[in-house]
Amino acid sequence: MAKQAKNEGVLDRISTLPDHILCHMLCFLPIKDAVRTSVLSPRWRYLFTFMSTLDLYDYRQFRGFTRRDFNDFKNFVDRLLLFPKQQVRLECFRVTENASDGDCPRLYGWICAVLSRGIKELVVSYGKTLRLPTLLFTCQSLVTLELDIPGDMKIPPDVSLPNLKSLNLSNFLFSDGLIFKLVSSCHVLEELYMEFVKLGRNITEVNIHNLSLKRMTLEFVLVNRDKDYKMVINAPNLEYFKIYDMLADGYRVSSMNSLEHANIKVHQCPEYAIYDVNRERAATNLLQAICNVKCLYLLITHAETLIPMGPEPVFAFHKLVQLKFVNETEAWVGTWILEFLHCVPNLEILHLALDAASEGIKPLAENVPSCVSFHLTEIRISRFVGDEPMFQMISFFLKHATVLETLIIAMKYLTEKEELSITKRLLELPRNSRSCQVITE
Repeated sequence: MAKQAKNEGVLDRISTLPDHILCHMLCFLPIKDAVRTSVLSPRWRYLFTFMSTLDLYDYRQFRGFTRRDFNDFKNFVDRLLLFPKQQVRLECFRVTENASDGDCPRLYGWICAVLSRGIKELVVSYGKTLRLPTLLFTCQSLVTLELDIPGDMKIPPDVSLPNLKSLNLSNFLFSDGLIFKLVSSCHVLEELYMEFVKLGRNITEVNIHNLSLKRMTLEFVLVNRDKDYKMVINAPNLEYFKIYDMLADGYRVSSMNSLEHANIKVHQCPEYAIYDVNRERAATNLLQAICNVKCLYLLITHAETLIPMGPEPVFAFHKLVQLKFVNETEAWVGTWILEFLHCVPNLEILHLALDAASEGIKPLAENVPSCVSFHLTEIRISRFVGDEPMFQMISFFLKHATVLETLIIAMKYLTEKEELSITKRLLELPRNSRSCQVITE
């Protein structure tokens, strides 16, 4: 009796919560576990059908599935999505090809079904070409759209996504310019990601015009091209800008006065790794457009031929306080780096990730950049292998940096004995800043 009374005194606090909170909790469970809650009590029996999120993205939940399991699961999703509209209130649908077992027509039907349910977030990842419903490009409720699908992206001429704030496209082939029309038509779009996107031979201009954009990532891959293309960007309110590009023939970019972070990675084709006035102008225009940035990651192959630095710099980064410069070739030139530092007079943190130079190192200039003399407080050198050109660079910084607090040297490909020898030599270099610490790792 005492035991029975004790059990009757236990309060089921979870079941006392309102339905909308319970449904929200179910959204954090794998779909199989969410459905299993239907056996808990009559109240829980159909609660899972009211979930606002249907997440079929994690492939691990389908491990060990037999063919029969997949058929049963697909039939279950069909029934779930075909419930009357007043019972299913989907706001988010995430799905991969694993969930549909590679069944393209089935996945197409699921996408159509959720689009008719007032979906706000749609994420689709598919390993092969998938036809997208026309309804997708006129959905009034979509706020977030993420598509990772190889193959040509067919976009209808008439597009309208008035509430779309985030657009993420990966691995598509753009054979025409309708994708850029889509971007321009999204008047509240704040985030645009185009990653591993292929530009077809018919595209001669990448034209992105959107005044509401705050974050943008562009990573293009050229396929079967026999001509160059130009890039036109009008997104003056960007706060974050990332571009990985095989250098375009020309850039026309509006000023980005609100830019906080920029990640610029530009490669030249090997045949263009010589001085070319058009490509120099293109690279210069790109850097001029981001001159208001505060934090910059910069990777430009053959930078000294692409952006020749003269006594009068053609751009200046007055707001830049943090710079990471990366070079993946062995042809970096110490004097070019120091000349570039003249363009960043207020720089406080500098990170150099350079491969060892094998030739082409010129004597370092004695005209010290003002950032080195008055503002640099932290310098990090990565990929240091003990080469003499970099020793020369480090010695220059220590000699002229008056407020430097930390110099961090990250070594690679060295034995313990070599690291000890290099560390000893580094510690013996004269320093202008008394508070400077030299740290090796």
